[in-house]
Amino acid sequence: MELTKPTFTMATICLNISYCQLKEDKNNQLQLYRYGFSGFKPGYTPGLRIKKNSRGNTLTVLNYTIEQLFAIAYGAGTPISYNQTIIDVTDRVKLQEIKCYKLFVPQQQTTNFYIIMQQNLNMEFANYKITIERIDNEKFMIITDGH
Repeated sequence: MELTKPTFTMATICLNISYCQLKEDKNNQLQLYRYGFSGFKPGYTPGLRIKKNSRGNTLTVLNYTIEQLFAIAYGAGTPISYNQTIIDVTDRVKLQEIKCYKLFVPQQQTTNFYIIMQQNLNMEFANYKITIERIDNEKFMIITDGH
């Protein structure tokens, strides 16, 4: 049986959650972050929501392009605008693929919230290299083929 990328991703998410539950000790409330990607969700308006509570922070992004996901992560919450994005890839259309993304980060890891998101994106979309440069006091995100 050959695993497709979505099936593999869902299996990885399930294993990650199972692993977190196994590692959780009643005396030690250490939790690991959890994340997942999925494809376009018909009937949902594109949107981003951050929910904060005593357990941690949850980011939910619905129907954003891969480029927009990178802009959120590398803008550290203030998305880098389209005008400040430089794209130099062989197949630009793939960056316009619509995805959904969810990330839960426990309270003790919230300072690394967007760094974790960057790592998730870099693992999921390893065929892109993202760099941030300051030009005339403005932040630019450069997306190139890489890795």
